[in-house]
Amino acid sequence: MKFRWYTAVMDVRCAAFLLSVAAALGCGTSGSPTPAEPGKPGRGSLDRKVIKDVMREHSREVRGCYEVQLVKQPDLAGRVLSQFTISTTGNVTDVVLRESTVGNPAIEDCLRKHLLTWKFPKPHGGGTVDVIYAFDFFPSP
Repeated sequence: MKFRWYTAVMDVRCAAFLLSVAAALGCGTSGSPTPAEPGKPGRGSLDRKVIKDVMREHSREVRGCYEVQLVKQPDLAGRVLSQFTISTTGNVTDVVLRESTVGNPAIEDCLRKHLLTWKFPKPHGGGTVDVIYAFDFFPSP
């Protein structure tokens, strides 16, 4: 049995929406860091390619979350829209699953658990970077 698995695959309709949300939040931008409010880290920056590369490095973990559940539910498919913060040290914090059409809490918990272990380069400017990332899961035909 073959399975087709995608991460961060967006059709044109969703891409425009997600880009506008990301731009509004300043997510994953490579622009200039913003100054910090007193007592809070400012907004740092990371190149989108750097973020994408780290996500790709962890694709087996994400695929594993899906495939374990796919065995139990062969028609399992959908999208999990995640939002997380890359801290000043490059660690992932504040993982929120903003939307899920998968309807499988085990996949969602597995994704959250793995995201919290990922390490990114330190953001430029010493601040944090907010990222919105869509994971799409579909069995092959």
